[in-house]
Amino acid sequence: METVKLTDTRVRSIQPGKVIVRRWDSVVAGFYVRVHPGGARSYAIQFQRPSGSKVQVTIGSADVWTAEAAREQARKLREVHDAGKDARAHLQGERNSKDVTALVKVWKDDYRAKLKPSTQRSHDSIIKTVILPAVGTRLVKDLDRSSIKDLYRREAKKHPTQANRTIEILSKLMSIAEDEGWRPLQSNPCFRFPKQRLQTCKRILTAAELGRLESSMHSLEEAGKLDRIAADLIRFLALSGLRAGEAGNLRWQDVNLDQGTMTFHDHKTSVNKGAKVLPLNAPLRTILKRRAGDRLGNLVFPGLVKDRPIQGLRHMWLRILAVENCELGEATPHDLRRTFMSVSVELGYPPAIGDTLLGHSLGKIQDVYTRLSMDGILRNASEDTSAWIAAALRGENPKSGTKILTAEAKQA
Repeated sequence: METVKLTDTRVRSIQPGKVIVRRWDSVVAGFYVRVHPGGARSYAIQFQRPSGSKVQVTIGSADVWTAEAAREQARKLREVHDAGKDARAHLQGERNSKDVTALVKVWKDDYRAKLKPSTQRSHDSIIKTVILPAVGTRLVKDLDRSSIKDLYRREAKKHPTQANRTIEILSKLMSIAEDEGWRPLQSNPCFRFPKQRLQTCKRILTAAELGRLESSMHSLEEAGKLDRIAADLIRFLALSGLRAGEAGNLRWQDVNLDQGTMTFHDHKTSVNKGAKVLPLNAPLRTILKRRAGDRLGNLVFPGLVKDRPIQGLRHMWLRILAVENCELGEATPHDLRRTFMSVSVELGYPPAIGDTLLGHSLGKIQDVYTRLSMDGILRNASEDTSAWIAAALRGENPKSGTKILTAEAKQA
């Protein structure tokens, strides 16, 4: 096993791999840095028990610890181990009676890297803006249900959905605290917390509404008040049923026009299901060919900063809704996803096919359908659904549940 003296520069230069990469220190035995596939770096030390089994003790993130400070901590833990004591218990004892801010650091060091990048960003935002300002200085062992209720009530008045997410993240942090020995087992103050039941939105755009949406976008584009990239992104959402984040982060390297597919590596179910491959229907290919002519980087729908997704889609959407005669009420971009699913079912395709096209997590059902050929029922459903929506966007007001003949089909 090769060893080298770990320095900050050397640690930063280690490139992530498909699996965790470890580099061992030549100064303190068992001390090493590990680099996760996502790029997160953390220091740890490995000991061997008298029984021959090995135990790993995490010291902390390389974003927080310098190589020298982590090495000194590893040296202390090595001394504890050599004295016949449990180094992990010793470290946990040092962490006892720490506050929630310290618990968040443990989460970042040991748990954050296991989440998808999008989930990491979501957790980071809520922890930074909600949890830490409210209870960051509270001792973990003293955090009780009453304090959680106060926090939840305050947040629910302004942001009900975010309040529920806050409780979910706090519950995870409290479970980590139990695992780390910071709190007694089964003492999670968020257990079975009575969160508000949010009203499920069932908004679906009609053919006439889709026509008014396209007409409003076109008028704003012509007036120079709506970015053409943003308009094409909204059309892409309507014709694919994708989530805004998935379409907004679509890269050219994941688009295969020859095979007629698009691949998504970072999506809502990617942790358990891997990459999601979906068919490209004819209206989507038209948009992609148009965007290829104005290609500005790696992203299909780039923002003002190169290789960064377009920002402010919600504000642009509100600008569209404000157009005279648009008359879409309080519709949102996510309603386009729901509309795609509804049209697919109305055209006679099984709900599981629509769910697969939308990338819902269906367990064994999804496994069956995603093995089907991209030239089979998945592609047919995508083509027929997008053809109906495209006709609606053109203002043709197609009849519900009636398939639209494409130009190719008419020629045949």
